[in-house]
Formats: sequence, C-alpha cells, structure tokens
Amino acid sequence: MPIIKLPDGNKIEFAKKVTGLNIAEKISKSLAKQALIINVNGELRDLTYEIKDNSSVKIITSKDKEGLEVLRHDAAHIMAMAVQELFPGTQVTIGPVIENGFYYDFSRKEPFTEEDLKKIENKMREIVDRDVPTTREVWNRDKAISHFKEIGEVYKAEIIESIPKGEDVSIYFHGNWHDLCRGPHLPSTGKIGKYFKLTKVSGAYWRGDSNNEMLQRIYGTSWA
Repeated sequence: MPIIKLPDGNKIEFAKKVTGLNIAEKISKSLAKQALIINVNGELRDLTYEIKDNSSVKIITSKDKEGLEVLRHDAAHIMAMAVQELFPGTQVTIGPVIENGFYYDFSRKEPFTEEDLKKIENKMREIVDRDVPTTREVWNRDKAISHFKEIGEVYKAEIIESIPKGEDVSIYFHGNWHDLCRGPHLPSTGKIGKYFKLTKVSGAYWRGDSNNEMLQRIYGTSWA
C-alpha cells in the first residue's frame, strides 16, 4: 500500500502499486489531462512508471521547466521519425534538448534543403495527429547492438558499444519507430502539440571529431 506524498504535503494512500497517471487522475481530471511526466523521489519518470513503495511525487506539466524539456525531447524524436519516413536510409545519431529547443544529427548523402524542412514539419504534424502510444522497453546491451546494426543504424550501435558490458539499455518506441534513450517521454505523440518549428540545418562532425564524417544537424524549437 504505497503512500504518495504530494508537494503541498498532502498524502494519498493506494491499495496497490500505482502509476503517475493514476495519481494525477486521483487528484483531478484536469491535472490528468495536463500531466506529461512525474518526479518520483527526485527522479523524472514516465507517467506509466509503477510506484510500489511510499514515495514523494510531483506531477509535471508544461508549466514546469522539466515539462517543457520533455516536450522538446519528444519533438526531437518525432523529427527523427519524420525524417526517416520521408528519406529512407537516413541514419539517426544523437538528438538532445538545448536552450530554447532541440536538434538531431543525421547521416545522409544528400543535403537537406529549406523545402525539406517544410516537408519534415508537415510530416511531424501528421505523426502528432496519429497520436501513437509511446512505450519503453529495457534491452540487453548486446541485443541492442545487434539490432541496430541489423537495421543499418551503425552510429546508434556505436553509441551502445560505448556503454559498459553487462548494462541494460532503455529503448523508447513511438509506434514502431524506436531509439536508444534514457527518457522519460510523453505518453503519446499527440501530447506534443503543434507549437514547433524547424529553424535551420548545419554541419556537425560525428562525436565532434573532424576526422569523422560530417553529419547534418537539424535545429528546431518547441513550446507548450
């Protein structure tokens, strides 16, 4: 029977293990609609994360700094998903949140154009409208390396190879599209909304080394 302590000091007791969404729904229907992720004992988690023990929990919405960051993180994933749907054979590398937005580095022979950015934005809106669920799986490191090599994602496999042996890795799925990621992420693509814009393309060496391939970096911004 976990007892959940909220930021205002109030406590809610549950008869069995509970998810972040369950807690938000218990507080109010409006909060459940606004909820993006949760903070459990200082750790950011997905709304589907199961809590079995007494914990301090904060429901994170887009009004919170962490909520805006997760919106941007998801927007980066959806941009990569859109790019690979539009331009098969493009490899994804890394895609972090940065101040006021996000970027993703891609390996592609042809250069992205301004027209391509418009196409990618439109495809991103399509993916948001699909509202496909986001799920998390934990894979064995070696399985993950083998899988990404098999699907031609050699950069992603190289990243995983740098993870210590014996460690499992976190894989996030947005529908069928998936990527190595620590998370957390939104419950579905529809939660991202459509307040995003792709801003520019630039070059970036793989892992910042000029001896490596020059990748294409697409920048974007996203807001609540």
